[in-house]
Amino acid sequence: MNKQRQKQWAAVSGVLVSAVLVFAEPVDPCFPAQWHARQAAGSRPLTRWLPARIHQLEEERAQLLDQIALLPQHNPRTLPDRFGCHSEPVDIGTESDTQVDISFDFDPELGSIALVPAFVPEASGAYAFPKRFRIDVLESGGHWTDGHWVRDETRQKWTEVVNWLDEDFPDPGLYPVFFAWTGRPVYQVRITVPGRQSETDDAFHAFGEIYLFRQKKNGLMGDNMAVWGDTVHFAATGSLSKPPLWDLRYVYDGVAGLGMPLSEETAPVEDLMVEWEDDADADKSVRIVLDLGAIKQIGRVQLWPAEAPHGMAVPGFGFPGEVSVELSETPEFSVSHRVGVKKTRDRMVRNNLLNVIAGAYRARYIRITLSDLSVYQGKKILGLGEIRVAEFDDVWSLNCNLSAEGIPEGSRNQLPRLVDGYSRHRRILREADWIKGLALRRPLDRRLAVVERELASARDAWNGVLLHVSIWIGGLLCAGLLGVLGLQRLQRRRVLKRLRTRITRDLHDEVGSSLGGISLIAERLEEDLRDAGIGEDLSDLSLLAREAAASLRDVVWVVDQGTINLHDLLQKLVERSERVLYNVVVSAEIPPDLPNLVLPLTAKRQLIMFFKEVMHNCAQHSGADRVQIRVSLGEQLCIGFTDNGCGFDPAVQTDGWGLESMKKRAEELGGKATIDSRPGAGTVVELQVPVSALFAKTDHLYKTSN
Repeated sequence: MNKQRQKQWAAVSGVLVSAVLVFAEPVDPCFPAQWHARQAAGSRPLTRWLPARIHQLEEERAQLLDQIALLPQHNPRTLPDRFGCHSEPVDIGTESDTQVDISFDFDPELGSIALVPAFVPEASGAYAFPKRFRIDVLESGGHWTDGHWVRDETRQKWTEVVNWLDEDFPDPGLYPVFFAWTGRPVYQVRITVPGRQSETDDAFHAFGEIYLFRQKKNGLMGDNMAVWGDTVHFAATGSLSKPPLWDLRYVYDGVAGLGMPLSEETAPVEDLMVEWEDDADADKSVRIVLDLGAIKQIGRVQLWPAEAPHGMAVPGFGFPGEVSVELSETPEFSVSHRVGVKKTRDRMVRNNLLNVIAGAYRARYIRITLSDLSVYQGKKILGLGEIRVAEFDDVWSLNCNLSAEGIPEGSRNQLPRLVDGYSRHRRILREADWIKGLALRRPLDRRLAVVERELASARDAWNGVLLHVSIWIGGLLCAGLLGVLGLQRLQRRRVLKRLRTRITRDLHDEVGSSLGGISLIAERLEEDLRDAGIGEDLSDLSLLAREAAASLRDVVWVVDQGTINLHDLLQKLVERSERVLYNVVVSAEIPPDLPNLVLPLTAKRQLIMFFKEVMHNCAQHSGADRVQIRVSLGEQLCIGFTDNGCGFDPAVQTDGWGLESMKKRAEELGGKATIDSRPGAGTVVELQVPVSALFAKTDHLYKTSN
């Protein structure tokens, strides 16, 4: 066990060396000039390039965390009472200063002065800490003789230690303020706060605690002399006395609301936590005996509460209700000094540890009797974090031998946890190192908060930049992709257009020329062989050739145009009539102001086929030499065909005229066709189609009467 303790203490010593290096730095500035110089030296510009700024802030954050890890844990809390010392309110323009005077009955060897703000439930931060104040010491005007100060009024001189009367002292928040002194002999310390100067100043001020640390010969800080009782005297002017909340004596009672003097770094070290299964054994008191190894002068015995299990926020978990401490030079305790404390849980509300004052009694053995044990889930429990036996700042109990009675056998292996120097997984600190370390931590914590805010802002800004860049890149990629797709589609359309043009050209050149040749040959044969009796057949052949050539032209035109409006279609149909009707004069009346309406495919086809049927009948059966085409457009599209041919009787059933086909096509267009003809009086064919029905036809409603 001793070897393991030695290894642990060696590791702790390494941390202590690092901590001493940190504590060797100056703490709070005594004068405004020091503050401004420190602020100017500590300012460091940040680069504007966001990735470099983030890296710079991350490095600074890591450095701050490393430095904070060497300092005490900062866990302030408001107090239920004993807030500290409160001044009486003053009016604007009051010139009377308030003072706190501290005098000594011995040479204090003063090394440092610490002021702790008052922590009260109503305030979120420090309560009424003075913005302006001065600290002076009386270091001459007498001499020390046999441990007593002999005053010499003729040589009395005050030396200024701290002066913040011309500027506001930086708000300490929930941290102590720590000022260093040279350690030269002094008799008195005076803290002066000026009266209220303006409406923006507080009408009063308050201190939570005042610490006065000795300066040892080896350069280390000693114990807090403010709690030494009758040898250190406090006096104040303009002080408000309202116990149990405010009174002058509350600034030197050791109750500060700063939490417990523990390190920030944690270690895998547990507190003592004993549970009794047998109720009979639990009724007995627990006795713990510490052997310091030599007779020591003992000023106090501290009992630290254990940490509640499972992270429960239960203060004093498992702490006994009664504690009795006996000190003796012999293990039999035949002659001893006994101090008893009852209702310990009520006393631990303020500072979370129990101080038993031993009065500088000389002893080697300490016997601690613990009674009135706590109960948890129906079982008696005992929880302790540490037992510390000390005189001033010297701790005698660290890793000492100890034994116990009344503890279950299976739990005795936990006893070394009571003297390992740890509580709640953290190293216990000397009071002077704790207060000074908290003062050193204040600027680091505040800088860390600023760095973390700037780091979060820089990361958000950089993420915004990356988001915008991603959006732009994504937009450019999408635009590029759409451009590529558009180019591909345009290229494909060009290829299709070239293919369509080549096909129509080939149809026109090859089939059209062949049909034209057939038509010419048929016309010549018709003229040459009219007397031979085959003229009628050749006439039919010529008509078919003309119609085929006209149909081919129409197909090529429709394919080449893509979209066709009503006016262009009617004009094209008139041209078709002129080609098909050989030796016939065709006149057309088409309104020039027809709307530019694009016809659906179904309507285009039906109109073309209707025209073809009418022209075919006129060319083959009418024998007309004049044809008139009239077009009008209102609510209905009306197309009329009038010829001066032989006419016929519509009531007589004939084959080959296609009258029923024309009527069906008119019905498919949503309109009707009328045919008026008499033998010898020509023929009138009229197609009437409502405009709404004509343009409501869609390409997928495709039907045919063929």
